[in-house]
Amino acid sequence: MPSVTNRRRAGTIGAGLALLAAACAPVVRDAARAPAYVPDAGYHLVMAEIAIQRGQYLTAAQEYLTAAEQSRDSATARRATEFAFDYGFDRFALRCAQRWAELEPDSTVAWEYLGRLRLRRYDEPGARRAFARVLGPPAQRSGDDYLALEADLAEEGNAADVLRLLQRLEAGGRRSRGWRLATARAALRAGRIALALRYAGALAADDGELQAQLLVARSLEAAGDADAALNYLQAAAARTRAPALELEFVRLLAASRREAAALEVLGRLIERDGPQPELLRMRALIRIGLGELDAAETDLNAAAASGQDLYETFYLLGEIEAARGAYEAAIRHYARIGAGGYLLPAQSRMADIEIARGRPEEALERLEGFAQEYPRYHYAMLEMRAAVLLRLGRREAALALYDEMLRLKPPTPGLLVNRGILLDGLGRRDAAIGAMREAVQLAPDDADALNSLGYTLALGGGRKALEEAQGLVRLAVNRRPRSAAILDSAGWVAYLRGELPAARSWLRLAWERLKDPEIAAHYGEVLFRMGATGAARRIWQEALIDHPDSKPLRDTLARFPR
Repeated sequence: MPSVTNRRRAGTIGAGLALLAAACAPVVRDAARAPAYVPDAGYHLVMAEIAIQRGQYLTAAQEYLTAAEQSRDSATARRATEFAFDYGFDRFALRCAQRWAELEPDSTVAWEYLGRLRLRRYDEPGARRAFARVLGPPAQRSGDDYLALEADLAEEGNAADVLRLLQRLEAGGRRSRGWRLATARAALRAGRIALALRYAGALAADDGELQAQLLVARSLEAAGDADAALNYLQAAAARTRAPALELEFVRLLAASRREAAALEVLGRLIERDGPQPELLRMRALIRIGLGELDAAETDLNAAAASGQDLYETFYLLGEIEAARGAYEAAIRHYARIGAGGYLLPAQSRMADIEIARGRPEEALERLEGFAQEYPRYHYAMLEMRAAVLLRLGRREAALALYDEMLRLKPPTPGLLVNRGILLDGLGRRDAAIGAMREAVQLAPDDADALNSLGYTLALGGGRKALEEAQGLVRLAVNRRPRSAAILDSAGWVAYLRGELPAARSWLRLAWERLKDPEIAAHYGEVLFRMGATGAARRIWQEALIDHPDSKPLRDTLARFPR
């Protein structure tokens, strides 16, 4: 199956020139009788290319769309689709892809673009119809087709709809091994742990498939049973010496706060296999978490000598220098990252450093400059700039960036929720709740959207609002039962409803999972109201040591003076 994300595309400048030859041929007419000129597709293609040369990418996308809608040439629609998709202008890309599929209905590439763009709009039925055209008749589909589709859609973020898509594409079908593995992966990302375990466990038991075994372990970890996951990996690694299983075992040891054991296992693996770069990077990552920066740096420099995965190495070296407070050295490492999965995190970290140095305007300028140098990441930079502005308390400026994002792409639950939180902070409560309701309507299974709406409603008070808030938050808990933020909301809603024992139970779970100052504020207040004043003050003091500037915690302490 063709891959949208991995296809090599033509260069930006000049790619549309071949399309102009016929459209731009000069025609000589009698000036006195010439009709009023109406720009045609060729004209808009020229305008698009000129806009690109000037760095006016939104204008270029608009001109390409007009050209695609006026032209009968599928190549024009393809060029317009690819440009808009690559540069993040999804609203234009969808219309261009629709035109392309209309002009070239047998193009699987056109339908693939259309499917992904429909999925981004949370239109699972529309995405399913498009991908059915990509995959062909059910009898001709292979398990590898489903594995490739799932891998390609994993980055889209809409995990619940990806899972539904896979299930409905194969409804009543053969449910091949590849389909079951793809569905297990999607189920894990969607938080459907039992379903992931069912499919992955059966595959692992049948033939010991490596990816299935990794999925079983990760599903057990996601279910909160790290010990079961470790035992499973240890037994699987004993049956077959697979480096992927051994590395996953080490990762899980470190994730479950057993760093010493993880380092011991890594030491044995390095002694057995030699200083493999992936082993050295894993050890460096653990050592960074433990504050053993010099030893981590030694590991990373040794890993870099192999020439493999250098961008990850540069990123981790940057983290070491940032932890040391050597900000210029950290920026030099981050700036060496020119592509891949660490490119955007590196920009975020450099902005963080500028803020830490008391230079917020330089942080914003750095992000704007990156967007100009890498225009395909314009949308991502809008998100980062909005986050910086929020940290600086410049809410109106951040809101303007959120509005610009909505002009470029259809709304996502995350964008609507963040915009709602921002509006609430500006005192525009009705608009905030409206944005969050839109998020829930768009993605009824999205735990963050459910939680945010429920929590915001609860803060407004009133019996009816509290009743609705409780229902929403419980739905969120059902979807993400281990999320500390959601457990905190469940506890606070219970407290506001006067259900103190239930509130204490929820908040104790939240505090055990995450030592967050706002959770401490809530948990301590409930304990205080229940008469456990000493326990309340101990929790507040513990949180205050690590988060002395937390406003929610400070506000709570002010309401409960000694």
